[in-house]
Amino acid sequence: MGKVGLREQAEDPAAPGVRRLRAGGWRWTFALFVAVAMVVGGVALAVLVDRAADELLRTGARADGTIEAVHELRNGSLLDIRYPLAGRSRTTTIQANSGRYAAGDHVTVVVDPARPARVRTVEEPNEDPRVLAAAVALLVVGGVTLPIAVLRRIRWAKRLAAARRTGWCPAVVTVVPDRRLAAKNHHAPDLEIRYDDGTTATARGAHAFGVAALGDRPRRPAWVAGYGPNLSVLFREGPGGGPFLVPATERASR
Repeated sequence: MGKVGLREQAEDPAAPGVRRLRAGGWRWTFALFVAVAMVVGGVALAVLVDRAADELLRTGARADGTIEAVHELRNGSLLDIRYPLAGRSRTTTIQANSGRYAAGDHVTVVVDPARPARVRTVEEPNEDPRVLAAAVALLVVGGVTLPIAVLRRIRWAKRLAAARRTGWCPAVVTVVPDRRLAAKNHHAPDLEIRYDDGTTATARGAHAFGVAALGDRPRRPAWVAGYGPNLSVLFREGPGGGPFLVPATERASR
């Protein structure tokens, strides 16, 4: 990247640059906590559903039921079961996930006396598939997001440490949008950097969001801090006005 040092300027980029680097880190810290909460929530929801089904099996009233119809589904089946309760004949539909059933089969029905709508059989817990799907969705989304958030949080911490180590150097930067942007493939743009001492460098932005809009004018005033994969480019004015930080990876320097 060339020699980088904090220089006396009318505008001091250290404060806004560090603020934006910290903000980037805090965003991924928040994403990390959300991912952990989703994983924990998914596990807790699945455990609660299983415990509720087990509790009903232990404490519910039992009755002899007869399967009147079987409706095959992609995963499992639905059983229409008729059973007696408190001297009345009742019918319920139960989600079956194991075993093969046919009309006329006899099953043992377990009913919650306080909430007759809560019904299962001895073999089938009859867990609400919507609740189970929600638990699985929380686990999948949280599990995928968690390692990404950890890696991104570490990267932003490294960028902040690198910026503090090198300081901020004034430069002019030309944003070169990826040619595939026209095809809506939002690849990050290249950044052509020229420092005040004549040193030049090429970097690749970490993302395309908002950066491509800066390609309308070459040689924009900026400050650059960090090095290698932990480069930070702070434009004096970005989309929406005010300083605009672009995390980047240095590709070559001269």
